[in-house]
Amino acid sequence: MNFKLRLGLVIMIVLIMFLLHNSFWLWGLDARAPLLFGFMPFAYSYYIGYTILAVLAMRLIIGLAWPDPPPGLFENTGADKRSEY
Repeated sequence: MNFKLRLGLVIMIVLIMFLLHNSFWLWGLDARAPLLFGFMPFAYSYYIGYTILAVLAMRLIIGLAWPDPPPGLFENTGADKRSEY
């Protein structure tokens, strides 16, 4: 995958997470929505789900933004062979 595509995906993920974090559609919902499982406000459960999504998004961003290793890095260099005395 080339650099521009990776950068575009990272920017898109960050923008989506930013929009989901603002959650302006939840501002008046807590008063109208029933408690989930009888004890949890809806906005609190939304942020639990958002936190799990943020962990997955950061894992994806790290996978996309991490540079590829230089060629030949994992080839056997002979340094791991024991020298005989």
